[in-house]
Amino acid sequence: MISPFPLLGKTPPPIIQPLNTGLADACAELHATAFRYSWGEHEFERLISASNAFGDAAIDPRKRTLLGFVLSRVAADEAEVLTVVVAAGQRKRGIGRQLLTSHIGRLRNVHVKTLFLEVGETNTAARKLYGNLGFAEVGRRKNYYRTDNPTEQIAALVLRRDIDPTQRRGWDA
Repeated sequence: MISPFPLLGKTPPPIIQPLNTGLADACAELHATAFRYSWGEHEFERLISASNAFGDAAIDPRKRTLLGFVLSRVAADEAEVLTVVVAAGQRKRGIGRQLLTSHIGRLRNVHVKTLFLEVGETNTAARKLYGNLGFAEVGRRKNYYRTDNPTEQIAALVLRRDIDPTQRRGWDA
C-alpha cells in the first residue's frame, strides 16, 4: 500500500530564499562554526544590504532556522562568492548544491557571465562540490589560509565557472 503521507518521518527539503539582513545574526553564528576568522552580525548586515550583493539562504521549513547560506558580490558581468556555509549537522545532504544551483540561477538573471570563488586546497568536500557544479581551477594563492599549526599555511585555489546567459531559468545552473 502506498502511504498517503510520503513525507511523514522524512526531513523535507530546505526552502531556498534570498538572503536578507534579518538573517545577519544567524549568518554570523553559523559562519563562526565553520571559519576560523568569522564575520560578525554587523559585517553581515553591511554585506547583505550592499546594492551589489546577492545571497541565498537555506531554511529548515519546519523549524524556520538557517541551515546554510551563500553570499556573493557582483561587479559588471562577474561575481565572486564571498562565503558559503552549511551547518555541520546538515552537510552531505545536498544543501550546498541546492544553494549554489539557485544562486547561480539568480546571478544569471542579473546578467553575470562569470563566477569566481576561493577554496582551501585541503577542503576536498567543497572542491568536489564545486567541480561537480562546473567550477575549474584558474589560479592558486600560496600560503593563503592559516591552520592550527602556526608554522603551516595552505593554498587557496581560485575557481571559475562560466554562466551561460541563454539559460534564463533561475533554477537551472
